[in-house]
Amino acid sequence: MIFLRPEFLYGLFALSIPLIIHLFNFRRHKKLYFSDISRLKTIATHTRKEQKLKHLIVLLLRMLAILFIVIAISGPELKKDDLAASSTSQTVALYIDNSFSMMAEGQSGRLFESARQYALQVIEGASENTNFIILSNSNTGQLNRVLGQEAAISELEKMEISYNSKKLSQVIGSQNRILENSEIHNSTIYLFSDFQAYTSDITSLPEDTVNRYLIIPFTHIQSKNIYIDSCQIYSPDVMKEKVIGLSVWIKNDSDTDYEKVPLKLSINGHQKAVAGIDLKAGTSKQVDLNFTVSESGWHYGLIEIEDFPITFDDHMYFAFDVKQNIEVLIIGPKGSNRYLNNFYSSDDIFKITEMNYRSIDFGKFKNFDLVILAGIPNISTGLTSNVKQYITEGGNLLFIPPNQESHEDISVFLKEMNAGNIIRFDTSETRVSRLKLSNDLFSESITKVPQNADLPTIKQHYHYNFPISSGVETLVSLLSGNDFLSKKNIGSGQLYLLSVGLDDSYGNFASHLLFVPIMHGVASKGSSVKKLFYTLGKDQNITLNIDNSIVSESPFYLSSPQTQPYIIPGQKYKNGKLILSLDELTLQDGYYNLMMSDSVVSVIAFNFNRDESEMSFLNSEELEDMFEESGLQNFTILNTSDPNYSEIVNALQKESDFWKLFIIFALSVIFIE
Repeated sequence: MIFLRPEFLYGLFALSIPLIIHLFNFRRHKKLYFSDISRLKTIATHTRKEQKLKHLIVLLLRMLAILFIVIAISGPELKKDDLAASSTSQTVALYIDNSFSMMAEGQSGRLFESARQYALQVIEGASENTNFIILSNSNTGQLNRVLGQEAAISELEKMEISYNSKKLSQVIGSQNRILENSEIHNSTIYLFSDFQAYTSDITSLPEDTVNRYLIIPFTHIQSKNIYIDSCQIYSPDVMKEKVIGLSVWIKNDSDTDYEKVPLKLSINGHQKAVAGIDLKAGTSKQVDLNFTVSESGWHYGLIEIEDFPITFDDHMYFAFDVKQNIEVLIIGPKGSNRYLNNFYSSDDIFKITEMNYRSIDFGKFKNFDLVILAGIPNISTGLTSNVKQYITEGGNLLFIPPNQESHEDISVFLKEMNAGNIIRFDTSETRVSRLKLSNDLFSESITKVPQNADLPTIKQHYHYNFPISSGVETLVSLLSGNDFLSKKNIGSGQLYLLSVGLDDSYGNFASHLLFVPIMHGVASKGSSVKKLFYTLGKDQNITLNIDNSIVSESPFYLSSPQTQPYIIPGQKYKNGKLILSLDELTLQDGYYNLMMSDSVVSVIAFNFNRDESEMSFLNSEELEDMFEESGLQNFTILNTSDPNYSEIVNALQKESDFWKLFIIFALSVIFIE
């Protein structure tokens, strides 16, 4: 037996009161005078034993009356391994699932509101000495402590739908940490949730033989949802007045076919494209949209569909940068790049920077869309490693061999790039014979090559060997079958390899018409599109390339219409990279301008996590099977549609009537006395 109010057991000291009274009889005796007391002596001897026994019985009855009254006031409970036993716990933990999936409708309205109402009933029906732990998907410090009844109700009423989504094991882990920090040994845990499949990692829960788990699943009326899964710009060149292609992936997570679902694309608040999408049940579809922008700089994109009741995933924000110029860096011997200079200077869209190969500033590589290694006679290991890092992080590089045989340096360079090797320096004359027109490099410049077209004549070239495993793609080939121009994807960037130099000793390529589309293509088509958006709750760290010239002692900050006045995230700047930490921030989906001294450095778009969009939930039978497989031994699944649900919860929260039995005992003892 245990006591809910053990402090009242100090009342047992009152047992000493009747004991003192009976041990020290404080009644005053009167003397009576008789002429003959012989008979009185006989009577006194006979009744003294009865009187002593009577006093002892009265003493015992009075002490029992006090004992029973004290026990009744102390709230006696019997330890039983059944539902009633959960009421003995003085700590109740309630997990209210406030993730996006709980926005859906149930039998009694929105699931989140129903879960909150049932949790309120538990709190209000609990005994006055009960402590509460409120658990949710929200990362707030207020909830990480033990609360009284009024504070628990207040926190529950303030709770809202959150974009955060926790695994069930994370929720139980938080509860166990709160219990441990509060030195509480056991609790009754209520789980109010729709038990979405991807969050319900029940079999991963730690073994628990102490706490009692009450599972209350909520059922969706309709488990269906249409949502925008992702988007990506597929155009190789993102420039003003150019057609930009955007791929959008729409998913139908239901068993119903949909026709003509409206899809709308807006750029900078102006509608750019609309479409009606047909979606088969349980399928996804890629939709390609085209648009143009008339200005350079950052642009704000928004994709929207119409769906109900799950609406958080019906829009997707993205941001992209259209540069004023395509930045080209030419590295080579001084005065040997006249063909490249003449071409890139002829178009205002290109901006040229030259560096001598003997004094290269590697830190500036990230500022350029294309880096050209133009006939460098000695390729150092430092240059090779920095070039590889530049390409991996999204840069694009064109390698033009030097005007003299340099097998060893080029072989080391190709080996580091995992791009094959050199077989020999071929001095036999040949010509360009075939172009891979399906590649983006020629998509807008060359549509067809006539059968007898005048193509560049090649006097000498490097004969490369590209194994299949190297992943090198041939874009232009020679009549001899050797590669003239090749491409290899490395990380997020691309490496282009020419087998000839631009000197006249290699042929007439530098003065041929084919020189123009190739040089224009590697500069414009090769530029990679940066990440369009980030996911809240998933992308906790963001890495951005930031020019050293704009970095100051003042911190970078995020500004948007939702933030007043701004947010300063955790940040670290090193080697031209800014790392923003979002762990402690509460953000909304939308656009945030990354600012430095009132100037926009970058635009970051955030969207909610699409994991909550999957309409897959565990039913009561599946929950029972999984809980039986887990390490939890004391659990019960309750059904809110059960007519007796309220009575069951009330019985769990109500104090036992066991104390009444002791009151009856006390009254009986008093009556006997």
